Amino acid sequence: MEKGVNGDSLFTPFLKSGTPERGTFSISHTGYNSKENGRVQLDRSNTMSTTMTTDTAAPPRSLTYKTYMAEETDNRRYDILNGEKILMPGVTDTHQEILFKIAVALQEFGTQSGLGKMTLSPRDVLISRVPLRTCQPDVFFVSKERIALNPASDDPAPLTAAPELVVEIVSCSETARRFNAKIEDYCKIEAKECWKVMPDTQTVEVLRLSQDGAESVRIYARGETVQSLTFPDLAVSTEAIFNA
Repeated sequence: MEKGVNGDSLFTPFLKSGTPERGTFSISHTGYNSKENGRVQLDRSNTMSTTMTTDTAAPPRSLTYKTYMAEETDNRRYDILNGEKILMPGVTDTHQEILFKIAVALQEFGTQSGLGKMTLSPRDVLISRVPLRTCQPDVFFVSKERIALNPASDDPAPLTAAPELVVEIVSCSETARRFNAKIEDYCKIEAKECWKVMPDTQTVEVLRLSQDGAESVRIYARGETVQSLTFPDLAVSTEAIFNA
């Protein structure tokens, strides 16, 4: 950096007042015009001022329900947290295999019982409109009574009546804080039950959900059969879930 005879910098940055998104930097160039007795003499009259401006990126606009519904269909997996779309990390083959097996079991139960239907991610479930907050359970089961309260099956709008049963397959990258935040959201919208599937330990924890919070009812290990709290006839063997 160029300095004057007293060591003072000739580059002086400052932020232009009243303009929060544009920074202004002033550079003064002072001419050197003579030497006298071995010392540099400054010509104060030969000074030029140059101004540079830089633009800073505006923060992303927060999504509202209206702007979200106006977007093109996005088949990626994401949650919307207070207007911000948060993409989910990629999943493993193990995750997908477990997801498929649970989905098949729930679909067969829905077909045979006539009590409701299974749906896979990505499918939005509405938590709140303002601020906009949605989630996408890995797989869920919703009763006929709540299906009647939701958008038509060909309507991409988020479900407004929560599914009774949600299934979350916990990945290695998912933090306890993020999982607990999901459970809090499910409690708020009156989901009744969550199956917390742990591929690493090959266990399924069944949580009872209510407005008062979540309660761990039982953890099922290999060789046991997961029993639904909400749908008494729904039972899935852990061997069927975790067998390769």
